[in-house]
Amino acid sequence: MGADRTIELRALMASIHASPGATKFGEDAALYDFARPDYPADLFVWLRAKCGLDARSDCFEIGAGTGHATLPVLATPVRALLAIEPDARLAERLGDKAAGDARLMIEIARFEDARLEDGAFDFGLAAMSLHWLARMKALAQARAALKPGGHFAMWWNVYHNSAAPDAFGRATEHLFAGVEQDPNATAGRPAFALDVAARTGELRSAGFRDVEHRLFEQEVTFTPERLSALYGTFSRVRMAPEETRARLLSEAERVARETFGGAVTRTVMCSAFVGRRP
Repeated sequence: MGADRTIELRALMASIHASPGATKFGEDAALYDFARPDYPADLFVWLRAKCGLDARSDCFEIGAGTGHATLPVLATPVRALLAIEPDARLAERLGDKAAGDARLMIEIARFEDARLEDGAFDFGLAAMSLHWLARMKALAQARAALKPGGHFAMWWNVYHNSAAPDAFGRATEHLFAGVEQDPNATAGRPAFALDVAARTGELRSAGFRDVEHRLFEQEVTFTPERLSALYGTFSRVRMAPEETRARLLSEAERVARETFGGAVTRTVMCSAFVGRRP
């Protein structure tokens, strides 16, 4: 890597650590909705069984985004779901997709500021969102909102595992080295979502019991355009200077088209955790 490229990436990383990356997703809600794959169907089968979800369940969601988790949970079906989303642009997209489902209530607020009645919910969830919060405080708030015996689930899709990169990851590592890592990456530790000991430990420390982890995998085939769009939704890429971001995404799309023949099949892992309030 050239000296100029190294300096550029170091400057980018410094800006990332000092910037509120969670505010970047709503800049193009439609693109975010298009780019991000759905979560595995088996995940929701597991949650129904593990958490006892049914038509009597009252639920809340932390950082609902455009509804990639919200809509499958509503389809369980459940009685009601309070979706807490701080970005009004993402919340509007979610509302449009829900098509007036009376069971869905959307509160535009940060989770820290949301007013959840203690002991009111059977189930809470955080899909690709809890890493943006002060986790122990957020987990304590989530636990307090649950009824005794209620469950809380958190999960993340893992698009890039630096410890075991796939073919596309290897082909583009020179582009995204140090850029698209997760916001809580720690040297010498597994990827944040795959650090099972740390995540289960946080749930137990917050007072949850019967903590369990499951790893789900699904094969997703991306067009060059969708793969570029996916990388464009990563907060660290979105926070790059416009010229840098455009170059990274253009090169990723070129690699997908020229090296992979216009179709890139990747194994997307979903790392999920569940705990029960005693």
